[in-house]
Amino acid sequence: MQLYFLSMVLGLPLLILALAMLAGHFHRDGYAELLDWKPTRSPEREVELELSDIEQMLAAQNRHRRRRGAPERTLAEVTRRAERWMSTPNR
Repeated sequence: MQLYFLSMVLGLPLLILALAMLAGHFHRDGYAELLDWKPTRSPEREVELELSDIEQMLAAQNRHRRRRGAPERTLAEVTRRAERWMSTPNR
């Protein structure tokens, strides 16, 4: 009885996983087609959204800097600082 339970709990899911992997391996159209997966947005749209996010974050940071009386930052300044930080070996 215990062996039957153990084989059902461990063996059956492993068998199903093995069959799914075998089907995926022999499917000739690729994994994306097998899963019917399509990207939700185009790469161009992703870039547009990333740039929009960066602009919004920089605007919010500059709002806080204005309230404190600190000078505003430009995108070029932030980019230069990030590149310099990325090039340091001990970051």
